[in-house]
Amino acid sequence: MATETNTPQQTWMPLILCITVALGMIIGGKMQGSGPIVEVVRYHDTLANASMEGKIEELIRFIDARYVDDIGRDTLLRDAIHSLMRHLDPHSEYLDPEEVKRLNETREGQFTGIGIEFLIEKDTLNILRVLPGSPAEEKGLVPGDQIVMANDSLLCGPGMNEIRAADILRGEQGSKVRLKIFRKNKGFMDLSMRRTSIRVPSVSDGIMLDSTVGYVRILRFGANTYREFMKAVETMNKEGGMQDLMIDLRGNPGGYLHESINILSQLFEDKDQLLVYTVGRDGERREYESIGRRFFPIDRLVLLVDENSASASEIVAGAIQDWDRGIIVGRRTFGKGLVQEQYGLRDGSALVLTIARYYTPSGRSIQKDYSDLEAYAQDVQARKDRGELLSQVNSTARHGKTYSTYNGRTVYGGGGISPDVFIPYDTLRDQSDVRQWTGLIPSFQLSEIRNGSTSGTSPDDQEATWQRFVNWARQRREVNPKTLDNPRMMVWIKRELLWRIAHYRGGDTATYQLQVRTDPEILQAYQLFLDRQAFDRIL
Repeated sequence: MATETNTPQQTWMPLILCITVALGMIIGGKMQGSGPIVEVVRYHDTLANASMEGKIEELIRFIDARYVDDIGRDTLLRDAIHSLMRHLDPHSEYLDPEEVKRLNETREGQFTGIGIEFLIEKDTLNILRVLPGSPAEEKGLVPGDQIVMANDSLLCGPGMNEIRAADILRGEQGSKVRLKIFRKNKGFMDLSMRRTSIRVPSVSDGIMLDSTVGYVRILRFGANTYREFMKAVETMNKEGGMQDLMIDLRGNPGGYLHESINILSQLFEDKDQLLVYTVGRDGERREYESIGRRFFPIDRLVLLVDENSASASEIVAGAIQDWDRGIIVGRRTFGKGLVQEQYGLRDGSALVLTIARYYTPSGRSIQKDYSDLEAYAQDVQARKDRGELLSQVNSTARHGKTYSTYNGRTVYGGGGISPDVFIPYDTLRDQSDVRQWTGLIPSFQLSEIRNGSTSGTSPDDQEATWQRFVNWARQRREVNPKTLDNPRMMVWIKRELLWRIAHYRGGDTATYQLQVRTDPEILQAYQLFLDRQAFDRIL
C-alpha cells in the first residue's frame, strides 16, 4: 500500500493559519476599547451565531458611518439594547451608569449630599427640612433658607425642578460644595461644606400600639433592613414589653432576597422550616430555611400589604400565610415572583437579569402573567377599574391554581398573595379635588416657616394648623372650596396634612407616631389583636 507524504507547503500551511488567527485575536483585543458596551458570554458559540453577532456590529458601523443623519454610535447601541430587553420579562432591564448609581443608593439606604428636603417654588429652591446630623445642620442651614447657587450652578430660574436640583447638590463622598444662601432678614451669605453619606432608613422606629402589641413598617428590603428591623424589635421587646407584632409592608417594592429571609428566620421558632425556594433555568431548586435561633419571642403576627407590595414583601407574606404563622391584611399584592441578578458592565452600566422564579413553601408561584407587557404594566389600574380593589373579589381564585396552607386553608397561585382579611382601597386618594388640596401642603409648610409657626402635635395645635391651612388654601384660589363639604374628603385631606406637617417638624418618627393613631388600615388591622379567639379562627 502506498504511503502519502506531505509537501513543504502542506506542512507549513496549518502553522501559517494558526499564526494568522492568533494575530487577528491580538489585534481584535487591542481594538476592544471602541467596540460595543455589552459583553456577551457565549454558551453555544457556533459559526452561525458568530456570523449573526458580527452582522449586528457591521450594521451599526455602516449606519454610524454612512447614514444621512448623524445619529451617533452610542444612541444606536442604546436603542439596540432596549429593543433586545423588550423580548425578556418586565423586570430584566439595562441600566445606564446614572441609573445604576441611583439603584445602588436605594439598596444601600444612603446617598451622598448635604442633607436637606426642599421645595422648588417660583423657580427657587426653598429648604423645608434639615436632616439631623447632616452637613447642612452643622453649617447652620435652617428651614426657609433659599439656595440660589451651588458651586457654579444656579439653583433658581426657569427650568429648575426637584430632580435637577437634587443632581446638582449630590456628589462624591467628601467633595466640597460652595453654596450661596438667601435668608430672610439677613440677605445673601456664602457657606462651604463637604458632602457626606446621608442614611435613609428602610425600617421605621418600633412603636407600641398598646402594652403588648408592637408596630414596625418596612419600606424596602435594602442592605441594612434586617439590622434596622432587629433594632426596632429589640427596643419594643426590652423597653415596651412587646409580645405581638404588626409588620406594615404596604407599598414595599422588595429588594434583597437575603434580607427578607433573615427577617423571616426571626419570625419562626423551629429550625429548617422552608421559607421560600427558587428554581432557575436548569431546573435546580435552591431552598431557604429558618435557622431556629430567634433572638426575641413574637407570639401573634399581622402583616399589612397592598397592591404595591412586591417581590421580597411577597416572600415574607407568602411564608407567613402558607405556614399559618400570622394573618395577612389588606389587598392582593403585586404579583412579582421573579429573581434578578445584577451584572456590571465595563462602562459602569449594568444588566439586571431574571435568573430564577421563586415559590412559597406550599409550592405556589405568585408571578402574574406577563405575556402582554402593556397589560402587565397597567395591571393595578385594571384591578381598580374592574372593582377588585374595592371588594373581596379575587381574580386569582377564578383563574389561579389552588394550594393548601399548613392548616388546610385554600390559597392561590398565579398573581400575588391574597389577604386573609380584606381592606378596600380608598378611592379618595385618586380624586382630583383631593389631590389639588394635598398638593399644596409643601407650599403651606413653607408659608408656616416664613410666618414663624412652630405649633406642636397636641389636638389643639393640630386643629389650629388645619384651620390655617384651609384659610391659606382658599385664598390662593387653586382649590375647589366645596371639596371640604364632603366629610370623607375633608377627613382624608386633614389626615394627610397633619402627617406631612409632623414629618417636616419632627421627622419620620413623629410621622409614624401620628399615623398609628389615625391610619384607618392600621387601626382595622390592630382590631385583630384584641380578640384572640377571632384571631385563631381565621387561622
